[in-house]
Amino acid sequence: MTAEDIIKGMHNLVSLPDAVLRANELLNSPTANAREIGEVINHDPALAARLLKLVNSAFYSFPAQVDTVSRAITLIGTDELRSLLMAATVTQAFDDIPAEMINMDSFWHRSVYCGLVAKKLALLNQGGKGESMFLSGLLHDVGRLVLISSLPNQAKEIFQRAEETGQSFNEVTTQRLGFGSAELGAALLESWQLPKNLWQPVRYQNQPESADDYSAEANILNLALRLTDCVEPELKDGKQQNLETLEATKLNGMELTGEELGLLAMDANLECFEVLVIINPKATLIY
Repeated sequence: MTAEDIIKGMHNLVSLPDAVLRANELLNSPTANAREIGEVINHDPALAARLLKLVNSAFYSFPAQVDTVSRAITLIGTDELRSLLMAATVTQAFDDIPAEMINMDSFWHRSVYCGLVAKKLALLNQGGKGESMFLSGLLHDVGRLVLISSLPNQAKEIFQRAEETGQSFNEVTTQRLGFGSAELGAALLESWQLPKNLWQPVRYQNQPESADDYSAEANILNLALRLTDCVEPELKDGKQQNLETLEATKLNGMELTGEELGLLAMDANLECFEVLVIINPKATLIY
């Protein structure tokens, strides 16, 4: 059994709205324009509303209200649109996860926070690639949800083994199945026809040096996860980390001090609630 085998067998369990699938097809087409893509999104009013809420949130902080999907596409571009479409709908794809297996509100809170940290690190390190890294951060742990959905008994055993040994969920999954939850998540994102620069960092989030052409993005995601483990530790794997003890680190050749990392982590924390309330309103009920 491979990660791809699991994904092929679960299309009925985890799916995206038709409007998102169609919009993604257009986004992959070199001839599609903003008007065509906007028309597809507008066929799903709830999706269009969530998209506009994200565009008008602190995620972008545009000076004026954006009131149409076509205007949003013009402002943010197609690559960023793909990220926001996924962010606006991905929580619905996993609505049926049993509450006794995992706290989904905490899961999405942690995931949004990781996405925001990854975005900020990317903007600091690479300039204009923040939104694609937001999506990689947001979806970095979906392999865990795939495993719960498709192999619930094995997932329960892996959770128990990870808790007993202090190993990460990804490590125990690799030992039991021959591939990790990170690889499983990447396989799902690839099956959704997302660009390689989004799912390759997810696949190699724990071994960024193996990501070849996408090692820079994988390094960003790896550091974002370490920061997330300091600030949003509830669902973390491995040893406890502390934001105050973070040391200076290099990110793709750029030196970052512990103080800079701490400030970035806290900035993301301030933005997290506003994004979370849009993509998963139920999670905000825990506050």
